[in-house]
Amino acid sequence: MRIPTLIALLMVQAVTAFSQTLQWDQATALARPEDQLVNSVVTRLILSREVAWSKFCTHAKVRDLAREAKVLSELKEAGRAIGLSPEEVSFFFKPQIVASCRYQEELIEGWANGQPCPGSPPKDLAGEIRPLLDKVDQTLLQQWKAISSKSFDRVDFYTAVQMIQERGIPADVAKIAARPLVPRSSP
Repeated sequence: MRIPTLIALLMVQAVTAFSQTLQWDQATALARPEDQLVNSVVTRLILSREVAWSKFCTHAKVRDLAREAKVLSELKEAGRAIGLSPEEVSFFFKPQIVASCRYQEELIEGWANGQPCPGSPPKDLAGEIRPLLDKVDQTLLQQWKAISSKSFDRVDFYTAVQMIQERGIPADVAKIAARPLVPRSSP
């Protein structure tokens, strides 16, 4: 199968996944953090698709290093307030930011090369999408707080990657997003 055909199939899956995935429930996510962390990661990636569509339509750059630094700084402060070290927050959220950017880049490249675009107009990035991302990020922060001390094994990582891919997210993006679930080496 040729790469452009594969990308087209992934894009169609992502469109389907978006309509099915944004049924994320914050209360459930917080009540069962270990079971729901991957669902929240997927929700963040699906929102990244909306970010990509907005950026594609406005010709904005995917990477905004100042914005990324601000988001990470705010998450570190929020993490500190609930007992997470800045390093723990960075350990979890840096891969989420990188995965989001990678997914946006792949989507935008596909649309620029003639892949099917979303059929709806883009949502307002500042007014609609970012408030949802902030809500998901706060939930992810609390979920990570609840499970960050868990000892992860390779099964956790590969299960997370598979679950993310099953929701229409490309494998390379799924592996980046699941990176915090890789077993940590002993010092």
